[in-house]
Amino acid sequence: MCSSLHILSQSKNGILTFCNRTKLFQLIFNNLCFELYEWELEAFKEYVDDLDIPYWENQLKHWTQKRKIPISVGKKHFIILVNKEEVYEILHLLSFKKPHVKLLEYSDIDYRFIEN
Repeated sequence: MCSSLHILSQSKNGILTFCNRTKLFQLIFNNLCFELYEWELEAFKEYVDDLDIPYWENQLKHWTQKRKIPISVGKKHFIILVNKEEVYEILHLLSFKKPHVKLLEYSDIDYRFIEN
């Protein structure tokens, strides 16, 4: 494993890593592997976030496949099909920026300390 590879996010079916040497993000999900620069990762995240899940599920409700939501990748003739749960898992992987948690100060704690 590359020493400059950092795990940013991980789930049951995937992992998102960043390589300091190549400056590439690597998204591995099921048997798919994407190597993306930061701007490509942001564009992919926006695209997946904008997917209209209810539309696709309704549009393809009579389709025999359980995966009904298309994700177009690159060329027009290459489409990845996922289900709703997989879309949410991909979004979870892509939201690797941890929210800033404000720590409490001593004065923020309203507690009467009694020594026994």
